[in-house]
Amino acid sequence: MKQFVLTLIITFLLCVNSIAQSRNRTYRYFFRVDSTYIMVDDTKDNWFTLEFRADTLFQNEENQIIYNNKKLLQIKVTPFSEILPNQKSSITIPKVLQAYKKWELDYQQKVLKTKLKSGEEYYYRKNKPFLIWWYKNPPESQNDTSGDNEKEYDIKTGTLVDVKTLNVTYMLCLNFSIYGNKNVSLTIPVFEDESLNEEVENLKEVANSLKVYGGNIDMDVLADIKKSKEKYILRDSRNFLELEVPDWANVIKTKNDKMFGATFPEYHEVVNAMIIGWEYKSDSLTFNDFINRSKSPHEMRPNYRLIEKNDSTFKYFYTSDNGWFYQQCVYLKGDNIYCLINFTATRNTYDYNIARFEEIVKRIKLK
Repeated sequence: MKQFVLTLIITFLLCVNSIAQSRNRTYRYFFRVDSTYIMVDDTKDNWFTLEFRADTLFQNEENQIIYNNKKLLQIKVTPFSEILPNQKSSITIPKVLQAYKKWELDYQQKVLKTKLKSGEEYYYRKNKPFLIWWYKNPPESQNDTSGDNEKEYDIKTGTLVDVKTLNVTYMLCLNFSIYGNKNVSLTIPVFEDESLNEEVENLKEVANSLKVYGGNIDMDVLADIKKSKEKYILRDSRNFLELEVPDWANVIKTKNDKMFGATFPEYHEVVNAMIIGWEYKSDSLTFNDFINRSKSPHEMRPNYRLIEKNDSTFKYFYTSDNGWFYQQCVYLKGDNIYCLINFTATRNTYDYNIARFEEIVKRIKLK
C-alpha cells in the first residue's frame, strides 16, 4: 500500500538510537504515577505512550494485561498493509479506521458464528480522528451467571476475596493511527454492572493522553517528568547548558553524549523533530569554527535565509529535498559552551510548530 504522508522528520539520523530493537519483538512497559498508569510502547517504529486511570494494571503470566482487577485489556498494533492488502491508492485515516473495524468485526462474527450488532462514535482530539466502536456480546457467549461466588486474588490486600461472575455485555474498542501507516487498537470488555456510555467516555480520556514520539523514548526522562512535581531540566554533563522541558516536548534517546533529541506534537500523522548538540569552548575552537563545521557553507543550502546574526547568536532558514523539508539552524554562544539547535519540519507542519521551536530556543540557558 502506498504511503500517503511523510511520517517522521529527523535531520540527523544518528541522533536516534535504535539500540538493537528487533522488528519482531514488542517493547511495552507500564509504570504508575498516582492514580494513573503510563503505558510505553517503545517497539521499533511504534514509539507512543498512553495513560490509563485505574486502580490496578499489570501483566499476568500469560502476558495479558489485567485492567482494574477484572478487565482484560488487549492492545494491538497492525500495519495498514495487513488491513488493506490490496489498497494501491491513498486513503483517508477515517476510512482506514473503518476498514479496521470491519476487518475485526468480520473475524469475530466468523469465530462466534453469528451476526453481531455494533455501534460507533468518532472522537477528534484537535484534528486527529479516533474511532470508538463496540459490539453486543451474543447471549450464548456470555459468562455463566449462576450467582455462585468465586475466589479472586486482590493485589492490594494480598488475599483471596469473593467475586461474583458477571456477564460481558459489550466488547469496546478504541482505534487510531500512528505515522500514517499503522493502526493501534485497544479492546476492553464492558460488564453488565457497567455503563457503556461511561466506558466510552473513559476511552476518550485515554485518547487525549496519546503522545507519539517518532523515536526511541527516553524512559528515564519520561519517568522523572511524570513523577516529579517540579519542571524537568535537561543538563549537559558539566552543567553549562540547561533546558526546562515544556509539557508538549517528547524527549527521545540519542547515541551522542553531547546531544539531546526531542519531538513535537504530532500533526496530521507527521512528527517534527529537533536536536540540540554542543561543544565546550576551548582555545582551539572559536564560535565561528563551531558554526562552520558543516560539510558545505550554510549559504549554499537551498533557499538559505539569514534570520539573525550577532556575537552570540546565528540563526538561518533553509530547505532540503527539493523544498519538501523546512529547517532552521540556531547557533548559540555561552561563556563555556557552544550550542546548535536544529529544527526540521515539512512545508505543511513548519508553521504549526515554529512557535514551539522558538520557545525551546528561548528556554535554553548557557553558562
